[in-house]
Amino acid sequence: MGAQQLAYVGLGVSDPSAWTAFATKSLGLVAQSRAGTPRLRLDGREWRIAVHRSNADDILYAGFDVGDFAALERLGSRLAAEGQPPTPLKPEEAEARGVDQGFWLPDPGGLRLEFTHCARPAVEAFASPLTDGFVTGEQGLGHIVLSVADVTESLAFYERLGFSVSDYITAPVGPAVLRIAFLHCNTRHHTIAIAQLPGAKRLNHLMLELCEVDDVIRGHQRCKAQGFATGGLGRHPNDRMLSFYVTSPAGFAVEYGWGGRQVTDDWVVSEYGAVSVWGHERG
Repeated sequence: MGAQQLAYVGLGVSDPSAWTAFATKSLGLVAQSRAGTPRLRLDGREWRIAVHRSNADDILYAGFDVGDFAALERLGSRLAAEGQPPTPLKPEEAEARGVDQGFWLPDPGGLRLEFTHCARPAVEAFASPLTDGFVTGEQGLGHIVLSVADVTESLAFYERLGFSVSDYITAPVGPAVLRIAFLHCNTRHHTIAIAQLPGAKRLNHLMLELCEVDDVIRGHQRCKAQGFATGGLGRHPNDRMLSFYVTSPAGFAVEYGWGGRQVTDDWVVSEYGAVSVWGHERG
């Protein structure tokens, strides 16, 4: 066992105020602040997305819940035995994340991955001003798609951390042919996807799943009306998500979707030859 869900992400953006305004006024998240760092809620947890000031305009870290202290110890011991001992979170780091304890290690591309347990719940119930809520719970925050230098190396690394392959897409995207590996650690079709993607950013996009399809359509209209670059609505062949992509103020995208397929006990890994069944035209 290893990661059970994507618990949180830390984004490093050059304009935290603009990104926070986008998250609240366009996506329907709820903002709060801790020690001057905006943090965003989309469910009953204290926070899911932290917005740090950084010129990177990229993801800084990703946190994964492993379930409990015993699971954390088992994972840490196994990684150490395999020659990659993790670094414990400092007490002030654990406090800032709102968890009891944890550790971190870099992925093959240098992204800081944190593994924790016992995340603090929020004091107040979550209520989005713009939506009927987001699909989280045991499926976690959503998913992230990462650009990696070597898909085979990264795939082997993430499988050691408790991820399993859901499927692959090999398809032309612009002038390139991309092979994308989709990995799950719970019933969500994928929590992480990896590919050799063009562009300098490590984070291609962050996906948020809505509880109601109408909220996706309204979100698309809202983002367009507010002047954000969006592609068209569309549906993916593998996770069956109906969604659109919007370019955030930091340059990476947010996928805003509904109706994602879930992994079942009799799951069979498949190959797909297109990124979308229909739509997702580029904005």
